[in-house]
Amino acid sequence: MDGDFLVHRATLIVLAVLALPHFAAVSAAESDLNGTEFFERKIRPVLAAHCYKCHSAEADKSMGGLFVDTRAGLREGGETGPAVIPGDVAKSLLIKAIRHNGLKMPSESTKLPDAVIADFEAWIKMGAPDPRDGKSAIKKGIDYEAGRKHWA
Repeated sequence: MDGDFLVHRATLIVLAVLALPHFAAVSAAESDLNGTEFFERKIRPVLAAHCYKCHSAEADKSMGGLFVDTRAGLREGGETGPAVIPGDVAKSLLIKAIRHNGLKMPSESTKLPDAVIADFEAWIKMGAPDPRDGKSAIKKGIDYEAGRKHWA
C-alpha cells in the first residue's frame, strides 16, 4: 500500500508541475485585465480630480512641464524627470510628490489619504498599467518653425 501511495503522490506532483505554465498564462492575462481595471477605478479618477487642472493638455499653464493625462506624459515626466517608473515605487517621483516628501502634490495643503497613496504604490508595483496610448497634445519646447510661419 505504501508503494501505491508514493506512486500516486509522485503522479500528482508531476501533473502539478506540468500544469504550471497553463496557470501562469491565465494569471498573466487576468493580471493585465485587473491592472487596467485597477487603473480605471483607482488611479485615473484621482489624476483627473487632483492633477489635470495643472498637469494636462487642457491646463491653462503646464506646471513643471509634467503632463499626467497620458501614459507617455507620466513616463516621460517633466522638468524633474519621469513621474512614474513602472515597477519601481522608490524612483517614481509621483509617489514622492503625493506623500509630500519634498515635492508636494496636489499642491493643496492637505495630502491625499493614505489609502489613495497605497493604491498608487500598488499600481506602480504592478507595472503601472495604463491603457491611455495617446500623446499629450502640448509639446515640450518651442516650435521655432511654427513661429516663423505665423502671420505676425
